[in-house]
Amino acid sequence: MSSLIELGASRTTTLEVQRRSGASRGALLHHFPTHAALLSATIEELVRRNDEAVRQAESTMAGVSDPVERAIRILAAMSLRPAFLAELELWGASRTDADLQAAVRDAERQAWVERERVVDSLFAAVRETPNYDAVKSLSIRFLRGMALSSVLLGNPEHNETLIAQWLWAVRILLRAPGPGGDGRDA
Repeated sequence: MSSLIELGASRTTTLEVQRRSGASRGALLHHFPTHAALLSATIEELVRRNDEAVRQAESTMAGVSDPVERAIRILAAMSLRPAFLAELELWGASRTDADLQAAVRDAERQAWVERERVVDSLFAAVRETPNYDAVKSLSIRFLRGMALSSVLLGNPEHNETLIAQWLWAVRILLRAPGPGGDGRDA
């Protein structure tokens, strides 16, 4: 795990993991026969770390009274942590590696239920609104994009502006009728 976070996916090799762990090459290859298997095995731990980051951010955001702002700011804080960025790096690395893509997709599918539970609990105050699913889905995608942009741009003030703009858009979505125009999702 530390290798992935510190060195990235391309430099997290079986030799590097073997060196850090002290495991024999045979033992390591028995558990992780391919680079894809090695990297995808980290998803569960990354998800655990990201959930822990959410809990930590919850305690620091207790003073934010608007539940939607609190939810988005908690997720934004989590999305800028090294474990979240490492998870996104695995997604990017899987673009050209079919084995890694299949392994990451499977690991993410397994983590999906827990991730949905966490996000739904953060947005509990607005879960019954007609556009909740859109707000949840678009917020997650917005925050992934902001996290990736931050790798190169690294501008906290710009991130704050983007978050404020996203909160404005979310409030409009939450007040709007569902896509069917009658207040219900189509």
